[in-house]
Amino acid sequence: MRGGTVSNPRVPVWLKPRGMTCVVVGGGPVAARRAGRLAEAGAEVVMLSPTLCPEAAELVQRGFVAWRERPYRPGDLAHAALAVAATDDPAVNAAVREEARSRGIWCNRADDASDSDLDFASVTCFGDVSISIATGGKRPDLAKRLRQALEDDLATGGDAFIRLLRQCAASAASAGDDACPEP
Repeated sequence: MRGGTVSNPRVPVWLKPRGMTCVVVGGGPVAARRAGRLAEAGAEVVMLSPTLCPEAAELVQRGFVAWRERPYRPGDLAHAALAVAATDDPAVNAAVREEARSRGIWCNRADDASDSDLDFASVTCFGDVSISIATGGKRPDLAKRLRQALEDDLATGGDAFIRLLRQCAASAASAGDDACPEP
């Protein structure tokens, strides 16, 4: 808190979804990335979608996620601990969010970060150290660029990432949020 106000209404936490049932509604690249991250962390992931993109199909083929070849239906979150609404239809995503809310289930809505209980941050790990970079869903491209710069820098033991952060801060202060030089 700064000056008695909350400057960032999010709380960074590391979810350990091992054994949790996580329902991912959607079969596109965003759904695949989020399903993959949850499965990698040990979640029992169920994807609901009539079709799958190649990345999602690979997750199913390799046994990382279960696939229900159909659209979302009310009641699909009955046994879920976490939900991801990642379709290209805002009405479906809103319906998933509403069911999650009514059941007390955390939900990530890929098309509307302001209507989500959690964000999927860009993450990098070096041994026991994990670092996440989040933009509240507003600038995933910037989070990815910063993560990549951090990975490259830490791999070489340099301090280029700190210089990049300083340049971003200076550029944002003078030219707006979108001003950040390429790493």
